[in-house]
Amino acid sequence: MAGPEKTSRTVRASAPVILIILISCVIAAGCLDSVVFPLFTSTGHTHLAENEGKLSVYFLDVGQGDSTLFVLDGKTIVIDAGEIDKGDRVVSDLKARGVTRIDLLVATHPHSDHIGGMQEILAAFPVGQVIDTGLPYPSPVYEKFLETIDRKNIPYRAAVQGQTIDVDPALHVLVLSPPQHPASDDPNAHSIVLRISYGMIDFLMTGDLEEEGEDALITSGYPLDAEILKVGHHGSSSSTSPAFLARVNPELGVIFAGADNPYGHPHAETLALLKERGVTVYRTDHDGTIAVRTDGLSYSVKTGTGDPGILNRSATVVTVTTTPVFTLPALEQVTFPQVPVPANLTIPVPLFPALQLGNSSSIQISATQFDAPGDDRQNLNGEWVRLTNYGDDTVLIAGWTLSDRSQSALYTFPAILLVPGESVTVFSGSGTMNTTALFMGKTEPVWGNGRDIVVLKDGRGTTIDQRSGGS
Repeated sequence: MAGPEKTSRTVRASAPVILIILISCVIAAGCLDSVVFPLFTSTGHTHLAENEGKLSVYFLDVGQGDSTLFVLDGKTIVIDAGEIDKGDRVVSDLKARGVTRIDLLVATHPHSDHIGGMQEILAAFPVGQVIDTGLPYPSPVYEKFLETIDRKNIPYRAAVQGQTIDVDPALHVLVLSPPQHPASDDPNAHSIVLRISYGMIDFLMTGDLEEEGEDALITSGYPLDAEILKVGHHGSSSSTSPAFLARVNPELGVIFAGADNPYGHPHAETLALLKERGVTVYRTDHDGTIAVRTDGLSYSVKTGTGDPGILNRSATVVTVTTTPVFTLPALEQVTFPQVPVPANLTIPVPLFPALQLGNSSSIQISATQFDAPGDDRQNLNGEWVRLTNYGDDTVLIAGWTLSDRSQSALYTFPAILLVPGESVTVFSGSGTMNTTALFMGKTEPVWGNGRDIVVLKDGRGTTIDQRSGGS
């Protein structure tokens, strides 16, 4: 059976508001005078705003290939280098951005449209470290790439799921793929996938990962949500499945493609899916180099024609409005300290039943999967329950519970604001909570295969909805 999000083709969504905060502890202490929640609406972008943020990301126009530059306080990450004939162009673009050194050089996989320009980069800049898939591939281009790294004594390591890479303290670089035991020998399936986070803004860099790899990520337990998605495999229909796109919930999608390329990239099916999800799409074949700048709270987008002057006055600037804010009535703002939230944390909510917001009856159990693919004991995140807000009001879910046929409470929800049309999925296993997924943290299967019942109750114990079977 495919990943859980496959059942949500008709759900209208952009990004649910899921605020996993220590609100209940503040309430219990009697110091909750005010909470201000950002409102993530299903129309428009919640993070777009003009800013002069420190992180700049350039999706370079290299024709039918990939190359991306991240720059933060003089620290640089380069992901891929385009085709062989684009190496000089990539070097020129990097120098035009003021790059004199590359702190992290990433080869997502050994196809020449991603690593062809690496020789020129390695010749032009000192490189701090190289990250590669570490898997053999019979290609002269790839073999020469490895030989050059070895000859220059550049620190090298193979990427493995779950690694974090140190570039700058303000930048969180998490390796999501390849897994330790890839299911396929296809280099695309081994593509390095990085989630690069700066403050509240996340970039998901997918290489040429295809649907099989996307499905594996969905059930991996790692956070996939991101405001900016580098659309996989040049917008091919073999990537960016509805399930994966629903899990990532991007606001902006960037596609690398060459003008009039012989592959038909990006494919019409992928473009239609992105449009259906409300994702704003930029394409290097239409927009040239695409520059995103962020301060960690919002981001701006500028496009050019692929020349080094993308940030000058002649560049096209995307103008936007500020983020709408939803404020609980009669409350004043409270500043919460930034506290890391560990995976699988269930936040106690003893006083939340008295705090009601929105029409709780609009929340329904929209889908379940009780029978996980394969051995349930080895695939706990193959069990899941999805809630969807079918009403017109934002609903605060706090202290709500999921129970089984025995009426035993199996999971208590932390503080969540669920926007109309949005969904959140609760997986039985472990993972890191994010904007579309919560995790029970169980070590054994929870639901009876096809014979169980899931019951949703609010903080007062009132039954909101229930669903039987695994449909």
